Amino acid sequence: MQSIKQADDQRWPSWRQIKMLRRVLTPHEKYIAFGLLVLCLTSGLILSWRVYAEHTLLVPADGGNYTEGLVGNPRTINPLLASSEAELNLSRLVNRGLFKYTEQGELTTDLAQEWNLSDDKTTYRIKLKPDLKWSDGQNLTADDAYFTFLSAQDKTLNSPQSGSFKNVDISLSDDGWLVFKLKEPYQPFLASLTVGLIPIHLWQNINPERWLLAEANLKPVGTGPWRFKSLSKDKQGNLIAYTLEPNPYTHTAKPHLNQIEVKFYSSLNDASDALKQGAIDGLGGLNLNNENFSARKYNTLDLILPQYTAILFNPQQNSSLKDKRVRQALNYATNRLPIIQQALKGQARPANGPFTFGEAKLLTAGQNINFDQSKAQSLLKQAGLKQNKEGQYLGTDGQPLTINLTIVDQDDQLQVAELIKQQWKNLGVTVNIEPVPLWRLQMDVIEPRDYQALLASELTGLDMDLYPFWHSSQIAAPGLNLSLFQNRDADQLLSDARRTFNQTERLNKYVKFQQILTDESPAVFLYSQNYRYVVTKNLNGLNLNMISQPADRFYGSENWYIKTKRQ
Repeated sequence: MQSIKQADDQRWPSWRQIKMLRRVLTPHEKYIAFGLLVLCLTSGLILSWRVYAEHTLLVPADGGNYTEGLVGNPRTINPLLASSEAELNLSRLVNRGLFKYTEQGELTTDLAQEWNLSDDKTTYRIKLKPDLKWSDGQNLTADDAYFTFLSAQDKTLNSPQSGSFKNVDISLSDDGWLVFKLKEPYQPFLASLTVGLIPIHLWQNINPERWLLAEANLKPVGTGPWRFKSLSKDKQGNLIAYTLEPNPYTHTAKPHLNQIEVKFYSSLNDASDALKQGAIDGLGGLNLNNENFSARKYNTLDLILPQYTAILFNPQQNSSLKDKRVRQALNYATNRLPIIQQALKGQARPANGPFTFGEAKLLTAGQNINFDQSKAQSLLKQAGLKQNKEGQYLGTDGQPLTINLTIVDQDDQLQVAELIKQQWKNLGVTVNIEPVPLWRLQMDVIEPRDYQALLASELTGLDMDLYPFWHSSQIAAPGLNLSLFQNRDADQLLSDARRTFNQTERLNKYVKFQQILTDESPAVFLYSQNYRYVVTKNLNGLNLNMISQPADRFYGSENWYIKTKRQ
């Protein structure tokens, strides 16, 4: 009776009783009991995970390496000397300026804490954030910023940034404010201050003529989220790899990645092959008509970029192009849709002028020069050009009208040029295609203006300032008026637009400017494309939509991450 009572009083079976189950249960009952046990354990684990997941967030964790591919061989990481895309990309990773563009393409402060503008819109006063440091641990002060912008103005240095600070009086107030005094209002001026700063303690004792030879030129000290760690070169002295590590003194958030490695390639095709083979994790600037990368392994970002592709005429190299009716005829003889569909596989938008996005593009959309072969024929006849028996028009020299079209030696440009050649041949104009390697383009073609017609892409920036590309003062290098376009009314509109802070008035001036541009036809605007950036799916934290230039894709790289954790 006592043992029965003890059994009644015990609510749970003892371990000894549980072990006895093996002796008293039948095989079928054992199978059922085991199944119930597994079910209970599995349910418990699932319930525990659901409770854990519902009360925690998946957040970035530190760790992991990322490798980016770049085309070209940089000579410098100095932001005042960087000019090629590879140089600008590296500079953006390690250097920062007073202002920056957000991942949505909006201009905001970076190293600057606050700023103000005088009532007459000519004086900018800017104060830096406190407690800033260089990547070597030394303090960054307003003296560094002052030295940077004075160096940009140095004629001996011949910085690509010099045009942004021409006729600007730069001073430093006693209370640490940088003061930029402009001769006249200039609405896009703050965009000029995105250029990276350089440390006075490294550069002040080096003659500007020897800056390219300085060690700090390739082993920079900057303020970005990343700092120089190591580099490797081939036997010819060309950079083949560049490694960056988190900058412990950055004013931004500490990067999640352990390092970013950059590998350099001689061509886009080589870099693309490296991406396919897994030698790199990301590559920018891919042609939109390239084969798509596997969606299982890669994310493809098509970023809005203010860039157009056009055929730019040089009348000084071909006298027939001096007559605007000839230029207009070539415009009307160009059918953009087949070019986009066949050469670019539909991955572009027709361009009717230099505005590629936003309200400016909408307001100027009605100024299109649409394909009209008969109109083109009529214009050539109005220009007094005669035809021979084969239907070819004769130029001012009495010979068949021939235009040499210079292009970069790349597949997509060759395909576009071949279609242009056929379309103009149908008009009665002969085209000779002259491909040049990308590395020769700047020094051998653009700077000496050695071309009759140039197929090129121009990056105008998000601020819409077209002055550097179309004002007559920019005809000679390093100006970017590659059509050698001169028009007094157009010059006045471009000058007035950059002085105008009222957005509606500024847009109206640009509408009038494009009307002149359409009539004069110094170029055949073809299309605009987004900037394609392909990265491995392992990389997270990219929230890009619009960039001012390709290097701006690295704004926010401190937020990139590969590993995650729950918090």
